[in-house]
Amino acid sequence: MNPTSVLFAAITVVLNSAAQLLLRQAAMTGAAPTSPMSLVRNVWFMAGLVAYAVSVLTWLLVLRRVPLTVAAPFVAVVYVIVPLASRVLFSDQIYPRMWVGMAFVVFGVTLVAQGAPHAAPAKDDTAPAASDAPPEDR
Repeated sequence: MNPTSVLFAAITVVLNSAAQLLLRQAAMTGAAPTSPMSLVRNVWFMAGLVAYAVSVLTWLLVLRRVPLTVAAPFVAVVYVIVPLASRVLFSDQIYPRMWVGMAFVVFGVTLVAQGAPHAAPAKDDTAPAASDAPPEDR
């Protein structure tokens, strides 16, 4: 992955993690799925939705440049960031098995990052393919 793709993948992971944490805070401050108005009036819920929406846009930028088989495993880092942040922000407990699981996630993402060949940029949709060119240009 080139530096721009890595940057957008990291932004996606941070935004996705932030969205989950914001939604947790929303749930703890009265946002209830059975009460739509409680959702709309909850600033934590609305911020969580915005974070998710922006993360989808940054993810699309990554997917335009990197094959999904290479990019997708990086999103797994969310499974490490969210529990660690929840521990700090919400005093959630992390049990020994969870620590082991998070270590496996980090190890797996590292393996994928090191084992992935340098991905070629995605096909430019604006450039005509050779077969689309007029016969005299082929």
